[in-house]
Amino acid sequence: MSKIHLECDAYKRVEKNLTLENFPINKEVALQAIEIVNEGKSLTAEMIKEVVNSEKV
Repeated sequence: MSKIHLECDAYKRVEKNLTLENFPINKEVALQAIEIVNEGKSLTAEMIKEVVNSEKV
């Protein structure tokens, strides 16, 4: 599996879909998520909720 990065089609597709849902992604958060995925780890719902809640503060 190839590595994900900010300029790859897979990331751009996800970013566009989230933007259409009125859920813009912070680039720093995106880079952290990409790093996790590229390390072969899974993003969990709990991880995502934690990030979303921390940005609302």
